[in-house]
Amino acid sequence: MTEQVVLIECPRDAWQGLTDLIPTEYKAAYLKELVLAGFKHIDAVSFVSPKHVKQMADSEEVMARFNASLPADIAPPEIIGIVVNEKGLERALATPGVTTIGYPYSISAYFRRANANMTREESRKLVEILRKSWWRYFGKKRRQRNAIW
Repeated sequence: MTEQVVLIECPRDAWQGLTDLIPTEYKAAYLKELVLAGFKHIDAVSFVSPKHVKQMADSEEVMARFNASLPADIAPPEIIGIVVNEKGLERALATPGVTTIGYPYSISAYFRRANANMTREESRKLVEILRKSWWRYFGKKRRQRNAIW
């Protein structure tokens, strides 16, 4: 039996913590370089409030530019888009190239409150809403999209 290791590069996490805004075209070019370097799984974008995470306000445009920049002979990677509410899920599902939805559920009350401003019960309810919305949107087809719960 062989084990498979999946490497996921996560520029989104580093980007969203920076105070100076990175130009959209730089983000898209960086994602392309990751793919050309061989990465197949990239945690690239967040669909969160631009008021709280200004760095990720351009996620749709980053994806549009990234998708347009990929050479035809290169397989598109798995792109993870992080969501923390229903509005974010709608944005992620409407963004071409986003193939996986991530939700930062935490057992830490402090992290849940700081990250999504939710109690454990509110977060659990949201996970159920996200799951139902996901299946309603994709049904049995799933269009090769994934969900990380």
